[in-house]
Amino acid sequence: MKFPVRFILFILFIEIAFNGYPQDNYTWFKISEVGPKTWLLDDHGDDNIYLLEGDDKALIIDTGMGNADLLGAVRKITDKSLFVVNTHGHPDHSGTNYQFDKIYLHKDDVEAAKMFSGKKPNQNNQFIGEIFNPEFIPVSEGYKFDLGNRVIEVMETPGHTPGSICFLDVKNKFLFTGDNNNSLVWLFLDGCLPLSEYLKTLEMQVSRLGEFTTLYPGHGPAMSSEFIIDQVNCVKTILDGTCEPRPYESFVGEAKICSSGNASVAFNPENL
Repeated sequence: MKFPVRFILFILFIEIAFNGYPQDNYTWFKISEVGPKTWLLDDHGDDNIYLLEGDDKALIIDTGMGNADLLGAVRKITDKSLFVVNTHGHPDHSGTNYQFDKIYLHKDDVEAAKMFSGKKPNQNNQFIGEIFNPEFIPVSEGYKFDLGNRVIEVMETPGHTPGSICFLDVKNKFLFTGDNNNSLVWLFLDGCLPLSEYLKTLEMQVSRLGEFTTLYPGHGPAMSSEFIIDQVNCVKTILDGTCEPRPYESFVGEAKICSSGNASVAFNPENL
């Protein structure tokens, strides 16, 4: 599979800007319990990693940048057998995959995740334990992780990447959304689906609002599920031409941006 130049530049930026020597997990992660048996591991302000525990097993949602001993931090919370999942294959969500032997994600993002998951700590690393070359296990809509009195269900949400998925905590009505429902969503990267396809994803989520009340995104704080309605309105104004887009600049290139309510979308006008 050939990867677009801009995506490769994205990975190189992450490597250069954030992946210096691995850090001490005691100071790197800010850990807080955000729900029943649900922990946020703040990856030094760069992204959100979540740990969900059931009666029998635990689930790690995304593995962050790869700068610190994620497994060691998790083991301070639980000693239960682990499932590890990626919401999508971008390196700020799959960066510590190499600490785990199995990674569950959508088939359409496996190749992207592989580009970063084989990284090994350098000679000054502080990591403890074995380094794995992970096996990637594809999952799709409706796949369930049974943690013991707690079921986590896969929701396919293509848009930000072709294989983006969210994870529905059926019991607690939490939805863990990766980069699908951030306050600012990037839809301008090479590999992002057309905005009209992303709208279908958001409208599907609106149709399921009765199943979840709280969004736990890949970046930023938790939000009410009603936030998705703002996202739908934002995308619709782009597609019908009623928004006046503003310039948007990032380390991977320029785009346009529109906002509605609390939602913003940065997009490529040539990929609507």
